[in-house]
Amino acid sequence: PILAGVSLVLAGCSNNDDDNTGGAPSVLTCSGTAAQTERLFLQQLGSDSVIVKWRPSSDAGTEVSSVCFGTDMAALPADSKSAATITATGHQEVLLSGLQPDTLYYYSVGAAGVADAAHQFRTAPAAGQLPSDGNVRIVIIGDSGVAGTGKPEAGYVRDGFMTFLKNNGDEPADLFLMLGDNAYDQGTDVEHQLAIFDVYPALLASTSLWPTIGNHEMGTLGISMSSDSSTYAIVGDGKIDPPPAGPMPYLNIFSLPAGGEIGGLASGTEQYYSFDYGNLHVVSLDSQLSIRDSDSRAVMLQWLKDDLQANNLDWTIVIFHHPPYTKGSHDSDRELGGIDLPIFLIREEFTPVFEQYGVDLAYSGHSHIYERSKYINGNVGLSEAFNNATMAELTPAGEVSSGQGDEAYTQITRSGVDDKVVYTVAGNGGKITSTSEGYPHPAHFFSELALGSVVIDVDDKRLEASFVGVNGEVLDSFVMTR
Repeated sequence: PILAGVSLVLAGCSNNDDDNTGGAPSVLTCSGTAAQTERLFLQQLGSDSVIVKWRPSSDAGTEVSSVCFGTDMAALPADSKSAATITATGHQEVLLSGLQPDTLYYYSVGAAGVADAAHQFRTAPAAGQLPSDGNVRIVIIGDSGVAGTGKPEAGYVRDGFMTFLKNNGDEPADLFLMLGDNAYDQGTDVEHQLAIFDVYPALLASTSLWPTIGNHEMGTLGISMSSDSSTYAIVGDGKIDPPPAGPMPYLNIFSLPAGGEIGGLASGTEQYYSFDYGNLHVVSLDSQLSIRDSDSRAVMLQWLKDDLQANNLDWTIVIFHHPPYTKGSHDSDRELGGIDLPIFLIREEFTPVFEQYGVDLAYSGHSHIYERSKYINGNVGLSEAFNNATMAELTPAGEVSSGQGDEAYTQITRSGVDDKVVYTVAGNGGKITSTSEGYPHPAHFFSELALGSVVIDVDDKRLEASFVGVNGEVLDSFVMTR
């Protein structure tokens, strides 16, 4: 959706986020009533703006189409009140702009003068900078959409992540990345409600969500091989959805930065995009639709090269759905009659670009397993072609580096350039199923059939990625330094 947007200038609002509860308001405050929403989430959070997006409940109230916000939870100023833009399938959204970097804000859908404590966001730090706490925290979850089919496993993964936070200083996530297949079985609007908005309401109310497209986002029980989003279709009875105002529920629901609104190069499409957060650059590729048409794939690949070449931030992460190296429930040596062709295209055409232009980490889902590669480059063939001696980062003793302890990876590798990537399959956010012949893939350092999420902590010199299980325990981790 293209936003009309509302730009706001705050009056009488302190930027001091340490004093957010108190005293009599010094300015006239909003006077509405907090509205009930069916779904509430944040999009495109940057250093000076954010989109607050929601769909009202049936008993939402008369001012459901207004938002007030400010830095004092107990006194949202009246001059911050903003009217929403109505977008596809009954969504409403407000672009709040003119914000201060790295600042805690509270907001109220319904224009109440006092915000719910859960309805808050912290803007991104200024470009190239770290947040005031010195760390960017990212949570990544893939293939978590099982609640759309009535299964509880995504909730176990969510609770494991929350336990990890509790056990590690309670630092919240700054970014929430989803790796596709976020709503089983057919990516309907109703399944998105059950699998995303009903499972992660607290996280979504305070943390910006950045998704990528999986095969189940295209309906047809995940077997679509179309490159055209308008061919989205439900097989069988499906679920009852609101009348569509666009090609597919994924594109109706999310407001993604096709125009480079949050940094990165404009892609011209919401199917793939990039953004900046402080000293981190993130790219979301479309490995389901754009990749299947040769002309569209060429355009996306050229955009990727141009985007990465223009990027000068400390760290770069790429997300997409189809993994180039896996021996889980999908096998990266098999196309499955064309259904898994994107795996081959990502590996053969896109991984060389990642390695040439300094991508640090690449995350995908699709295969219902956790698999973390060695620090590698040059593997564009089948698993049998993988060679540790020529493709993996080695220790001075000639052993494969683990990424742990004194074998931590360095961004500038032993070759003298930034030419290697850690590829991780994290399609275990809602279910784990099986392994394929040849498991584990020879490119992988660690593989496990276990539910979980990934938590990445980043500062200016060090990146740590942790695989977090359903009890909050760290099952695998590695460190990369600059």
